[in-house]
Amino acid sequence: MSTTLISRIRQTKKIRLGIRAQLLASQTLGQVLPIAAIPFLTRLLNPQEMGHYQIALSIALVALPFAIFQADVFVPVAHDADEVRLLLRRALLTTLLVGAIATSVAALLPSGGGSGTAITTFLLLAVLSLTSVTNAVLIRKNDMLKLVHRNMLGGALVAIFQTIFAVLHPTAISLGMGMLIGRALCQALLRSPNTYAPHANSAEVSKDFWKALGGSGANALGTFASQMPMLLVAPVYGAAAAGYLGLGQRVVGAPTGLIGQGVNQIIVADASAIIRSGEAKLWVGLRRQVSLLILLSLAAAVAIAMIIPPLTPWIFGAPWAPAGKYIQILALPMCLQLVAVPMAPLMAMLGMQKAMLSTQILRIICIVGCILAGGHFALGMPSTVTLISAVWSSAYFATIWLAISGMRKFDRQERSA
Repeated sequence: MSTTLISRIRQTKKIRLGIRAQLLASQTLGQVLPIAAIPFLTRLLNPQEMGHYQIALSIALVALPFAIFQADVFVPVAHDADEVRLLLRRALLTTLLVGAIATSVAALLPSGGGSGTAITTFLLLAVLSLTSVTNAVLIRKNDMLKLVHRNMLGGALVAIFQTIFAVLHPTAISLGMGMLIGRALCQALLRSPNTYAPHANSAEVSKDFWKALGGSGANALGTFASQMPMLLVAPVYGAAAAGYLGLGQRVVGAPTGLIGQGVNQIIVADASAIIRSGEAKLWVGLRRQVSLLILLSLAAAVAIAMIIPPLTPWIFGAPWAPAGKYIQILALPMCLQLVAVPMAPLMAMLGMQKAMLSTQILRIICIVGCILAGGHFALGMPSTVTLISAVWSSAYFATIWLAISGMRKFDRQERSA
């Protein structure tokens, strides 16, 4: 990185601190309406239809890493406009290919809702890919103010359109269509100039096919591990059970939903700027954020586990009372996502795809073991989910530790270079 760019970073330190606060605030405001809309949506859609939506969302989330093919990681550290455009074209192609596969899987899934779930999956994958890639482009442009505005407006439009569509036609497809229209309208209203300032850092982040495939596989396995109970519950216990579990995950993941995207954007923006600069300050620059996130996630887990479960029937309606137990069981791992999720793109930037992949494979094996043990010993779904919760928590702590080790290693290498 040139001396001029380093000087600019130092001169804008105070502004960047303001942008960090704005990103968190905008993400919180943008997610307040979607979270506030949940009690209305649970009263408009029955547990079975909501279960179909949760199944479609789970499939879309698992497919998303392969769909964008780590464009969200590589675009922020791309050298110039040509490389950005190449990455975006690759992401569009992989989104179309993966979208076709994910839609087929959703249509064939037993007790998954058939064509309705398949259509919903396609809609959700499209909007998730669009959001991830366009946010990465804004980070690469350092257009953080536009990102702030999109965070606020996007969440509000999604909540509004999902509620309107659910009133008119209470189905899973309506929720998917509401999300797609809300996000697409946000992108149209808040377009960003198509300019990219090149950087001169000699350190190259590997963006080849196999690195991208390894990183995408690790992220997909991590998401699959999180969504596996949702996908396996429906064939065994029915779509309504998936709806209960999905609501539990959505509610207990509220802290991550409120500020998680903003936190992720801050970590990726700060880390990519430091990596581009070649300065040995990665762990020093992110240590305070990571420590604060760990404390915040633990406090949120305790508060949610104690307060929300008894209020579940009152907030979401009497038919949703069974979801309360899952809110309590999943409190710790879902809140730890607030720390662990931003670590994934950071580890990819540091070339730690193999460590990510190994961790997620081990996590998958342990979760499958929990499910098999639950079935063999007839533990019941709550006990099985408790075992899975313990595995999730351990995996998230391991991810955080690996990311911190990777940041320290980067700093040592830069100091010795």
